[in-house]
Amino acid sequence: MKTGNTIMVLASKFKKSLIFTALSVAVIAGSGCATSTSTGKYVDGVHQVEAKGKKGPIVLTVTVQDGDIVDIKTHSHKETESLYLNAERLLPKIVSNNGHEGIDAVSGATYSSNGILRAINSLPRVDGSKPEYQAVAAKAESGADDFKLKWSIQPKLGLISGDYYYQEARFRQGHMGSMAVVTAKDNKQEVLLAEFNESGRPNYYTRLYQNVPKRMSEYNFSMGKKKGTAWVQSALTMEKLMVEQNKLTFEENPNYDPKLANKLSEPNRLKYVDIDIVAGASNSIQQSMIPLTAKIHEQIQTNGSDLLFYQHAEKINDSKGKWTGLTSMLRLVVDKQSQQIVKAHYDEIFADEQKQIADASLKKFYRQSKYDSINYVEPSRIGFNVMVDALNTHLQQGGSLFDINDLPATGDTGSYAATGFTKRSDAWDRYLKQAEILYQQMRHDQVIVTHDMPRS
Repeated sequence: MKTGNTIMVLASKFKKSLIFTALSVAVIAGSGCATSTSTGKYVDGVHQVEAKGKKGPIVLTVTVQDGDIVDIKTHSHKETESLYLNAERLLPKIVSNNGHEGIDAVSGATYSSNGILRAINSLPRVDGSKPEYQAVAAKAESGADDFKLKWSIQPKLGLISGDYYYQEARFRQGHMGSMAVVTAKDNKQEVLLAEFNESGRPNYYTRLYQNVPKRMSEYNFSMGKKKGTAWVQSALTMEKLMVEQNKLTFEENPNYDPKLANKLSEPNRLKYVDIDIVAGASNSIQQSMIPLTAKIHEQIQTNGSDLLFYQHAEKINDSKGKWTGLTSMLRLVVDKQSQQIVKAHYDEIFADEQKQIADASLKKFYRQSKYDSINYVEPSRIGFNVMVDALNTHLQQGGSLFDINDLPATGDTGSYAATGFTKRSDAWDRYLKQAEILYQQMRHDQVIVTHDMPRS
């Protein structure tokens, strides 16, 4: 009996030993599998994840190695392309952050941003968890000093002269598009200047930009912060192409699909072939700039122009010869037959970078002009645009380039209470300098009548 008990105890111990050994082998085997899978945050592999944006699903292809996100590409989306391009700037941030946590939405593209971040949140995790996604807002916008987009509105320095062509027409809900082209006098195929501008429609939803020219105004900054690109960038891209290639016409795309107008990745979204347009002004380019330029091209090839264009631009320097950060520019258009001025425009354009502007109070107007800026305050106590518009009317009515004493802010006049007192603007002195340069050139070319000097 005692012997039997001993045998039973030994058998029990042997059985437990086998069980322990089996468990140990299982643990070891399990440990061996773990070394072949990710121990990081996310499961290794190439994953396709998606979440709802503003207009439909946003689908991302995400590559994970050793538990870390190493690459993200957009597979598909149905967002407005310019907005999505802005939101897509989050992708490198997500990669460097190895996840979406703590990342804010992009201002102006909040829905698309949250779609991207929500999709990343659905990536399979090593620990099997599925955290609930919390929508995020855009971080408070920083000041204009941190605005990263780049473009140049500086005019070509020196003299430009040639045959002048101009077309304008309203399009798309009432915006006013305008196109100016200057060709060489002795070669109508050579494009010297191509310039597109657009003014917001009179009933624009933001009152600030109603009837405001976009080219050199604050509009580009406002749009850039919302959509990731400034309006003027598209115009500059097309103008450069036109001048460098002497190209004013574009073949229509036979596969154009207007439903894809905002899908930059689709080849049949473009109304014209052989062009690609910076996001932000595709409608303006395709509906206004190119059609207006086509009309000008037809005029060049048929009747030519009865008008001549003269422009002179130079940097405004201080008393020590250092650039102040402002460029002075005068444009005159004269009729070949009457030799009378039919259009005039004077402007002072701020530098492309704040650091180039000497006067600290004017730095905020970089990449704008005094004429187009909404917020610029002329020290003479009258709008700079009012002064220039009055000059244009004065010259169109046969007034002298130099006898401008009756124009606004050419002297200290009136009492503020009675007449809206204005002080003399020093811009008039800079205008007169440019006027003398152009006048001498036009007299040399024998294209303008005599202009009297001011009355004494």
